[in-house]
Amino acid sequence: MNLRSACLLLSAIVGVLAVGPSLAAAQGAREAAYPDGYRRWVHIKSGWIGEGSPAFPHFGGMHHIYANAKALAGYRAGTFPKGSVLVFDVLATKAGPGSLETAERRILDVMEKTGDGWRFTEFSGDSHTERSVTTAAGEKACAACHAASKTDHVFSKLGDAG
Repeated sequence: MNLRSACLLLSAIVGVLAVGPSLAAAQGAREAAYPDGYRRWVHIKSGWIGEGSPAFPHFGGMHHIYANAKALAGYRAGTFPKGSVLVFDVLATKAGPGSLETAERRILDVMEKTGDGWRFTEFSGDSHTERSVTTAAGEKACAACHAASKTDHVFSKLGDAG
């Protein structure tokens, strides 16, 4: 091996060692877990997003927001503690005679407060594993919008009427 080849090999090894930890961190980023039992948590509010809304293509249907005990304390305090979890459960709707009924689950959005801030993820339909938005993607897509909230990235309020 000549000197030039040895330098190129050494540069490549140094490059891999420098990038390796950040790649490992990105690949090892923990996904927010599926919130088993969330329907037994405190129900914060429900709402309906219809066809006239710009949010309809993604969030259309009936939605319910649930909060675990730590998030409930956060609603009361105005700042959410580490371990707070909020669920935005979106169900398709169908019209019945003089009624609107829920149908299949469209998505289940999860916000989880960690020591580093909020994590966001979105589960597809009734799946507990398939995600339409990963936690890494949620850092960009969801967090940017939620940053506009005046209450620690949370738009809903305890006692909202709708």
